[in-house]
Amino acid sequence: MNGLIGQHKNKLCCIKINRRLKIKTRYAPIDIGVRVEVPAVVMDGIIEYAWDPKFHIYTKTYDDFVRTFCTCPNGFVVMEDYGEYIGVNGHSSNNVKSENTNFAFLTNIELTEPVEDTTEYGISIAKLATTIGGKMPIIQRLEDLRNGRRSTKSRIEKSFVKPTLVNATPGDLSMAMPHRIVENVIEGLEQLDRVIPGVNSDSTLLYAPEIKFYSMRFIVSENLETDLQNLFVAGDGAGLSRGIIASAATGIIAARGIIKKSLS
Repeated sequence: MNGLIGQHKNKLCCIKINRRLKIKTRYAPIDIGVRVEVPAVVMDGIIEYAWDPKFHIYTKTYDDFVRTFCTCPNGFVVMEDYGEYIGVNGHSSNNVKSENTNFAFLTNIELTEPVEDTTEYGISIAKLATTIGGKMPIIQRLEDLRNGRRSTKSRIEKSFVKPTLVNATPGDLSMAMPHRIVENVIEGLEQLDRVIPGVNSDSTLLYAPEIKFYSMRFIVSENLETDLQNLFVAGDGAGLSRGIIASAATGIIAARGIIKKSLS
């Protein structure tokens, strides 16, 4: 998890450098949502065919794009501490197994004029959730969210699903996250339940906030050179990739661009 936190901080560092040097960029979309936790048996049939299954959904009310991401079979929900705010993520272990499976359930958001800064938007939501959760992630039963009431410790204890992140704060996601995202979670899980029966049960647990920052995207040449002469960029922090393999590939492209320019 330290690697994920470091990756996130690197992205924010790139944003600060960009603002100082005034390099041409455009804001990238952001993914905001929750981490869903269900009994492992609910997901076993799907995971048998794909360890990390990806489902893409368009919600009824807002026609927003919602997706599953980072499925952790027999895994654990974990907290990420960024100092000013917290978030949630998940992981699986070879040696220690839980009876649950968790996955991210995210709404893709792209902002336009006059407010385009998706990073600041995501941070503002994370800070609010941190305040509501008392500097801990929020946990809520899906039944409570649908019925418009907060989860309490006793309600969580009644849940068929036992939380793997035991120090999360029982609360109300709708107090911490925009209505649009909450509605997308509810509607999206209803649709996902048609493919994976059981994910939309009353006992399903939701943790918040889960936010995927993708940084601003640097505007670059085919060799990944910015408009600031001799400055080449690569990787997730520059908004040019989303994942280890693609990030490594951009590093090779940038290296070739540097060599080509140095020999010209």
